[in-house]
Amino acid sequence: MPSNKGKTIGSNFHALTKFKRGQVPSVFGKGAPAFKVYANPLEVASLPVPDLRGGKGLWASLSSSREQISEGGILRQSQVSQILWAAAGFTYGRQRTHISAADISTIETYLVARTVEDMFPGIYHYNPRNHTLEYVQRGDPSDWLGAALLAEKEIDANPAALAFTGIPSRLEIGVKGRAYRYVYQEAGAAAQAAVLAAVGLDLVAAFEVSFYDDELARLLQVDGVSEVPLCLILLGT
Repeated sequence: MPSNKGKTIGSNFHALTKFKRGQVPSVFGKGAPAFKVYANPLEVASLPVPDLRGGKGLWASLSSSREQISEGGILRQSQVSQILWAAAGFTYGRQRTHISAADISTIETYLVARTVEDMFPGIYHYNPRNHTLEYVQRGDPSDWLGAALLAEKEIDANPAALAFTGIPSRLEIGVKGRAYRYVYQEAGAAAQAAVLAAVGLDLVAAFEVSFYDDELARLLQVDGVSEVPLCLILLGT
């Protein structure tokens, strides 16, 4: 049996979650809810229907500089709608827009809203089935968000942020520890799609993975254990 001496947490995790011939689970996932549901949100905001025409092309979006600095301002609801749909919505074929390692998605998406057109400041949960936002926490989140990030950021220059969380238990019975691999892969795919959508709309998007996990979990009102924060996209104009 190989020794774990000298291995890092990352290398141990990767080794312990390998699929080996004859040891691959036959069941992927379990009967866990595929979506997070809020029984009594403060309110539900219907988003504009995403416009799938026009905009900057894929290659132009991929090659555009992402070193821009946000100038503040207000984010329009139509822009929020496009980005949320691109990151975590459904295609016309009823597949998730982000690539997924299994039939069930393991991520959830939140909007941290500061100055968004016709929306109260606070935390919103994205419901991809209805393309709506569920208002779950009132109040300007600027101070909490700024404090949760390791590096100092001009939060006041960013009208909103997207936060992606993961729920590994949706897959854990079938793939055990490998579920975490899939969570990370999906969050990265969704974040990339969000950035491409933002750049395609001539907005500024900054990818953030350095944060105090428990503080961000409290801001999003998740427990940080069964549902864990994974990454953020700061959105600017």
